Amino acid sequence: MIQAQEVEALLARVAMGDRPAFKALYDLTAGLLLATATRVLNDRALAEDVVQDVFAGLWHQAADLRAPTLRNLGWLCVVTRNRAIDHARKRPADVSLQGQTDDGQDYTHDAPSDSPDVFAQLVMAQDHQCLQACLQRLAPEPRQAILLSYMEGLTHLELAQRMQRPLGTIKAWTRRSLMALKQCMAAAT
Repeated sequence: MIQAQEVEALLARVAMGDRPAFKALYDLTAGLLLATATRVLNDRALAEDVVQDVFAGLWHQAADLRAPTLRNLGWLCVVTRNRAIDHARKRPADVSLQGQTDDGQDYTHDAPSDSPDVFAQLVMAQDHQCLQACLQRLAPEPRQAILLSYMEGLTHLELAQRMQRPLGTIKAWTRRSLMALKQCMAAAT
């Protein structure tokens, strides 16, 4: 049985930076705090992490324990419980994909797909076709500059070197070509 006076005395010593008192406090209360966190999280490994966080915070904020407010076992349990609740809120909810209804019928949930739905795929295909048509309206060299810039990630200087054109020409081509593409795409929608 944990004595409240013993916990209060150990907390007072921890506030003064007493390492042996900190170890004694851990040995005395860790089991209860672990049970508190496990009750909230239903996962012992996560609960152990929470208890470790509580004790790490307790040691790093030991100077704050000198305040005249009452720090005791109940306070440690509340801190642990609140930290476990915060931890539970941060993790995604586990949803079973299979199960049984109350009347014994088996069911399976469909997991959401990361790929776009049919309508999004159709819009992307239309946008792609429109972009291809707009690119074809550009003169060959400016079109090549745009494609190299966006497909290979070349800078203006790298484009000028590869295409053997002056830097100013490359900059003018890309600027004018982007404006023309923007107008063409806006007209198509």
